Amino acid sequence: MAWGFAVIDVETTGLFPDAGHRIAEIGVVLLDPAGAVQDEWCTLVNPMRDLGAQHVHGIAAADARRAPTFAEIAPELTRLLTGRVLVAHNLSFDARFIAAEYERLGFGALDVPHAGLCTMKLSNNFLYAAGRSLAACCEAAGVPLAEAHSALHDARAAAGLLRYYLQLSPDDPRWSWAKRTALSGQWPVLDGTAVPLVPRRRPDAVPDHFLARIVEVLPSIPEPPQADEYLTALDAALIDRNLSATEQDALVQAAEGCGLDQDQVTALHRDYLRALAAAAIADGVISEPEREDLALVAQLLGLRRSDLDFALAADHPALAPRERFRLTPEDSVVITGETRRPRSAWIGQAEQAGLTVQRSVTKRTRLLMAADPDSLSRKADLAREYGIPIVTEDGFADLISRLTRN
Repeated sequence: MAWGFAVIDVETTGLFPDAGHRIAEIGVVLLDPAGAVQDEWCTLVNPMRDLGAQHVHGIAAADARRAPTFAEIAPELTRLLTGRVLVAHNLSFDARFIAAEYERLGFGALDVPHAGLCTMKLSNNFLYAAGRSLAACCEAAGVPLAEAHSALHDARAAAGLLRYYLQLSPDDPRWSWAKRTALSGQWPVLDGTAVPLVPRRRPDAVPDHFLARIVEVLPSIPEPPQADEYLTALDAALIDRNLSATEQDALVQAAEGCGLDQDQVTALHRDYLRALAAAAIADGVISEPEREDLALVAQLLGLRRSDLDFALAADHPALAPRERFRLTPEDSVVITGETRRPRSAWIGQAEQAGLTVQRSVTKRTRLLMAADPDSLSRKADLAREYGIPIVTEDGFADLISRLTRN
């Protein structure tokens, strides 16, 4: 019976599966007994919770929310692991998370942590490395590490280390043990078809503007009475001058639900920009910050520079000024996620401005500030359910600044 190695790496929402932390990305590199690559497999995983230290693993909630859950990938993952011995750099970490995920599915007897090889522990026998980290071991072995804290790249690097060890000592008894372990290992039999995988998005990838997803074949509705409904959704989305993936999805759904086509939505965007411009020039002077704000809104709405110039011109029909969302003293706000700035600093600044910072979201919460506005946290889910705006850290800072100036 054929056997081989399955080199794995997981990126997680935290360090402790017993505390409810979950897998957010998994990469697998399959090797034959000599260490040659046979296949690669990787996907983001929807952890059904907040993503934790996003500044470490770099996974955006906008991508994770489109990814399959572990339960959905488990049948295919199990097929990949069957007949192979697990390998990872710091295997106990990755194996504990995989065991915990299978336990959630009802398989609690898997002894995953003791059924594989750890390239970190093996480095004590095969390397003279400056440290035990993946980067240090790769440097000592001359193995490339393209992108740290990316599951597929880390799995490739660990596979390179194992290949190096195999070539250094092809008769090491641990490889015979690995063969016996691979052939005798028991993985659960899971039924299910393969689901679409969601790879990590390239840092330089530019997503299509959300307008491109609004269907173009809807019947035209003159002077749509649904304009206010769509513009209300637009107001809520643009509070922080940022359009998260969740907000873009909501706008697409709002437009299609109102029966609006792309041309009608673009016309509404132009009117929206004109209304903001009317508010900016109401005092007869448009400041540079106001001009920059209008330029940003135009960009987010997929409008051209000519649309902005027209909005600022004085020879078009007047529109009622459209005021920006504002916080008022004693409004209740909630914070979620691992923010760039310490949470205690945000709480202090908010309370100094007269705001009340709550621990949980209720229907009376005025605003949720999220480290990632596409957050998968329970707080963010409740905010969306209750129609409570979710803003970024920068947007929250701007709202507090405008509150304290008034």
